[in-house]
Amino acid sequence: MLYSDDDILIIDKPSGLAVQPGAGVRISVLEAVERDYGFRPFLVHRLDRETAGALVLARSPRSAAALSGIMEERRAIKLYRAVVIGVPDPAEGLLEGDVRVKGAPVSARTRYRLIDQAKGFSLVEAELGTGRMHQIRQHFAAAGWPILADDRHGNFRANKAAAREYGAKRLFLYAWRLVLPFGRTIDVTASIPPHFADFFVRTGLGASVAGTRETEP
Repeated sequence: MLYSDDDILIIDKPSGLAVQPGAGVRISVLEAVERDYGFRPFLVHRLDRETAGALVLARSPRSAAALSGIMEERRAIKLYRAVVIGVPDPAEGLLEGDVRVKGAPVSARTRYRLIDQAKGFSLVEAELGTGRMHQIRQHFAAAGWPILADDRHGNFRANKAAAREYGAKRLFLYAWRLVLPFGRTIDVTASIPPHFADFFVRTGLGASVAGTRETEP
């Protein structure tokens, strides 16, 4: 848990945990929260099953409506971190262009900045200007810097090589920070997912991020 009050709960979702029940889902975020916290939460935004990090849930329909309004008006700041294949050039910028959602093109904007690079991989930060499905994954792939272990939009051959050499099998994308203006400013930061931390140790990537590793690889 990253934050809790009478209106909302913000959790640090692990990679591989689906948000909602469905076929092939043993347990979802909604079911786990109901089991562990004693209430059925309301979704106000989503993370892909393989995307880890900060996920906000409402405790009531009233809170859900208020939070949904904040998300729709883009007043929340949502920052992600990802490991991409290659080195972004320029080191920071704005990616604009259509992404495909359910087969249809929709406009999207993603700001990014390079944090660190090592062995042909880069750690980048991304801020959503819009909230389209798979937006970051599609934008980085189109720019030529696909997210590591993205088997849908990424580079299959490079993913296979990284899995073999570094054990990189989970999607390297997580919702790092969420700033939510909800009566007051709520600012939470998710923990570094275990597969990121392991990859940092194996490659030396992420040395500029405090606490990512304790020893040199």
